[in-house]
Amino acid sequence: MMKEIVDYLYNIPRFARTGGLEQTRERLRLLGSPEKSFHYIHVAGTNGKGSVCAYMESCLRQFGYKTGLFTSPHLVRINERIRINNEEISDEAFAEAFYKVKALVDAQAAQGIAHPTFFEFIYLMAMWAFGKAGIEYGVIETGLGGRLDLTNAVERPDLTVITSIGLDHTAILGDTIEKIAAEKAGIIKPGVPLVYLAARPEAAQVIEKRAGEILSWPVRPEWMVDISGTAGQIHFSLECPYFEKYDIMLNTNGMYQVENAALAVTAMEILKKDLERCEPETEFRRRLLTGLEMMRWPGRMESVGEDVYVDGAHNDDGIRELVRSVEQAFPEKDIYLVFAVAEDKDYREMVRHLCSIKGLKGVVVTELDNGRRRDFHEVMGDFQKNWNGNIQGTYNVSEAIAAGLAWKGCDGVLICTGSLYLVGHVKEIF
Repeated sequence: MMKEIVDYLYNIPRFARTGGLEQTRERLRLLGSPEKSFHYIHVAGTNGKGSVCAYMESCLRQFGYKTGLFTSPHLVRINERIRINNEEISDEAFAEAFYKVKALVDAQAAQGIAHPTFFEFIYLMAMWAFGKAGIEYGVIETGLGGRLDLTNAVERPDLTVITSIGLDHTAILGDTIEKIAAEKAGIIKPGVPLVYLAARPEAAQVIEKRAGEILSWPVRPEWMVDISGTAGQIHFSLECPYFEKYDIMLNTNGMYQVENAALAVTAMEILKKDLERCEPETEFRRRLLTGLEMMRWPGRMESVGEDVYVDGAHNDDGIRELVRSVEQAFPEKDIYLVFAVAEDKDYREMVRHLCSIKGLKGVVVTELDNGRRRDFHEVMGDFQKNWNGNIQGTYNVSEAIAAGLAWKGCDGVLICTGSLYLVGHVKEIF
């Protein structure tokens, strides 16, 4: 049954024209308005959306709430996109949600109403599944952009969060930081509190202008101090004017998670007045810190084997942060890369940053096993322009992993990066 369902979903065009937010609102209404049955936390941004969502969801579970988590894309199984209490929904629950939405879609088709896109179909399934499960808090990640993203059909979420802004999907969202920030800021709504990362002044200015008189809480990088990382852990302090200092420990090698965790902490502090299960203050802080410490988010500096890591960095900013994390975590190690990138990405700056890794000893370039593959010969050429070390190429991901492992031996570190699709394939192999 699941194979037929997944085949049906995959045959829906991913970027087909939609009926817009009004049509999604109407479909939600016809499904019983499940999105109104729980507290809706809405998250947009270029990098870090999934991690911020996961940190917040983990904290909310520690506070004793039943949670729903909607993210994309998935790495291995499509069920990963819809999680209840951080467990991906079962095949049975996935099928039940699918047939509920498909019945609605079929009825509308008889009236000449266009079929929803792949993303809208999955989003509707998630909202219905969350409503049926009786979740109390739903943490919802946008798919693309924010202003026109179908997750933005909800008219009054409880909180909006905007993460790091960078250049990605420029053909759709715009070719400047300001244009992309404007699209992400489209999730801001009157009367809904906003938490956002104020790292790029040009992005922060756009967000602040859009927010206007709305209560908003910018989170500034200089508030994250005493950052250190050893053996898969990062320690830092968050010295924020909104609340008392936090000393935080994260179980990750990804230095970029510091900013994401800081956003999650601020978001939870803003929601604190509504989190009645966390009295007194000392208990709230203890549970919040436990939620951060317990969070594990796949595909972000994730260990999949001995000294083998996958990271879904797929744009210039993401790769820049990955390089920083690798050099912090493995300063004395030889580093080997397996790299693949989607054909719609401007990857040349990504390659340039990867070639700057101080311990880099070898690169294997491969291709994604889907319709968005970029020819590995082309990418190899850019590596060769920027670096004189050992470079191999193969269209086969399994062969690329085997070559990387052979180079790594017992003493090196292998990092697989460039695309979340590559991460998913590598996780399947391991």
